[in-house]
Amino acid sequence: MKGSLRNKLLLSVLLVTGILCLAIGPFMYHTIKSDVKQILDDRLAASAKMLSHIVHQYDVKNEKPSSSLTNELIQQIEKNRENTEVIVCNVTRIDGELIISTEDDNRDVLTSVKDGYSFVRDNGTIWRVFKLTEHGISVTTAEKLDKRRQLFNIVLIGVVIPWVLAVLTLIISLYFIIQRVFKPMTQLQDHFDTHTGSSLTPIEIDDVPSEVKGVIAGFNALLARVKAVLESERRFTADAAHELRTPLAGITTQLQVAMLKQGAEADCNLKQANLAVKQLTELLDQLLMLARLDAEQMAAITVSSSASEITSKALTPLHAMIKESQVEIHKIIHSDQDLFLPQELVAVAIRNVIKNAIQFSVPEQSVSILVTEQDDFVTWKITDEAGGIDAELLPNVTNRFVHDKKKGNFGLGLSITKAIVDILNGELKIANTKTGLRVEISLPHSSQGLDRDDTFT
Repeated sequence: MKGSLRNKLLLSVLLVTGILCLAIGPFMYHTIKSDVKQILDDRLAASAKMLSHIVHQYDVKNEKPSSSLTNELIQQIEKNRENTEVIVCNVTRIDGELIISTEDDNRDVLTSVKDGYSFVRDNGTIWRVFKLTEHGISVTTAEKLDKRRQLFNIVLIGVVIPWVLAVLTLIISLYFIIQRVFKPMTQLQDHFDTHTGSSLTPIEIDDVPSEVKGVIAGFNALLARVKAVLESERRFTADAAHELRTPLAGITTQLQVAMLKQGAEADCNLKQANLAVKQLTELLDQLLMLARLDAEQMAAITVSSSASEITSKALTPLHAMIKESQVEIHKIIHSDQDLFLPQELVAVAIRNVIKNAIQFSVPEQSVSILVTEQDDFVTWKITDEAGGIDAELLPNVTNRFVHDKKKGNFGLGLSITKAIVDILNGELKIANTKTGLRVEISLPHSSQGLDRDDTFT
């Protein structure tokens, strides 16, 4: 659904209010009508009973009222004869003798009705009539139905107008309340509008609800991550350009020298150029591996293998390098657990560490590989005797292109290892020892069911 959330909320409130009005309105109308009818009927009955009591009090001997009080009552009735809004009455004896009447024209109608409530039509006028017979006296009170309707309309208007005003006041109040409540959202929207593609400054808004604070905190965290990624990419581009320039410059120099020389000297220069090409190829392969890991393109297939098989797979491409460097490899494996891991990736991670250890070692030094097993993890400990890493470089040694410039490597091996370990929910520890460096790679027995969002970003 599209549109303003504020408008949707206001329309929803109006819709609910309208439905309630439509539901309550008929009920309220019928309730008021019934109550007014009952009150007016009770008034007719009360008037008849009062008149019956008065007449009976002064007519206990079945004689016409002759006291001053009865005469005064007759005079009051005669004075109000012309007032159409007053209840009309008719008092007779059971034998039909008239005692008191306020309606000469409708006397026959008033005396012909039955006891209780009834409606009587006379000369186009509808009357609501109540007749009471007791103590030998019949008292009839009546009221025009038009007058009752007028009274009902007055009561209905008196109830509906305040109710309508209350609903209108509620709607107007809700409008301003919604505007007030959504003010932080409007401010947040304004901040979003001001953030262009190049603006990564965090959003700062004071006095906002906790729900909006969570949105702002999440957005600022996202901006921080984007900023960190952009800075990392800029640094990566600069470092990659610098690292690529060195072997390319070496190749160019060696080829130019070879063009000026002949024989063994030219062959030597060509060999140096070929070595530089190999280094450049290795660098490009490592950059491609990092790009695949960044995109989480885990092309390696998860298969069942042992720690011994993975270690052998990691050492196989290094046999020539081991022989040439005259470094001794000591391999001790205390694990026979079947591992369900991407074999190729794990082998690459271990190979990079072993390769660095061999490259930094001198002839007759040794590199030890110890594999141990825990409840849920298997750990490779690779230790060398190459003197360790400078304390200033150690905290950032897994960052890309961080390396000792004198060693001649590119600084990508441990970065690739760290990326692989993170993807597999493992742990990488690097520490200096008395004689060299120790790297521990701990991986779970299985990589199945890994959540890519929680592993490597």
